[in-house]
Amino acid sequence: MTTSSTTAPVADVLDCGHPPTPDPTGIGTGRAIDPTTGATSCYPCSDEREREAMTRANTFVGYVSSAGDALTTWPGGHLATIDPTDAHQVGRRTYTPSGGRWTRYVWHATDVDGGRWAGVNGGPGLVIRVHRLRVCTWQTEFGNGRAPRYCHRRATHAGQGGAFDLYCRTHARQVFDLYGWTTTALPPRALAQTGA
Repeated sequence: MTTSSTTAPVADVLDCGHPPTPDPTGIGTGRAIDPTTGATSCYPCSDEREREAMTRANTFVGYVSSAGDALTTWPGGHLATIDPTDAHQVGRRTYTPSGGRWTRYVWHATDVDGGRWAGVNGGPGLVIRVHRLRVCTWQTEFGNGRAPRYCHRRATHAGQGGAFDLYCRTHARQVFDLYGWTTTALPPRALAQTGA
């Protein structure tokens, strides 16, 4: 029995108005298809659509780059920057309920809008489901050139600077002292869902 595969002809211009993206590896088709509308787009337009969708999502599926320094789309478009401390982890061996073993990697990332994300997968280069963290986004600057660290305490107050300005009670007071604008307490229902 023989199997054959045929590829559908690729249109010169996709629905986004651009030609398909050349793929030097020969693995991809050079186009992305929206599963809900069936519209086709080139990889850069698809990456931009994914970044925009990430701003509205609480969970998101992406890929950890092979170097372990970025959260990417399937073609490799940048979605979020992985914390430098997570980029060099070796993973942790854990047991499955059936007695098998796997290496577990925990990743923390910051998207381009400042939203904080966390997820677990099997290592660099693999798919990952990340969830948005509802934690304090206050950054502590180091004077010795090290990367800033996040507070990571549970967020109880929302700032006026955007949808991702979330602060713990202590840093909400510091925001008022530094910037002169007040923060509002998150509603109790949102607090019940913000366990990070």
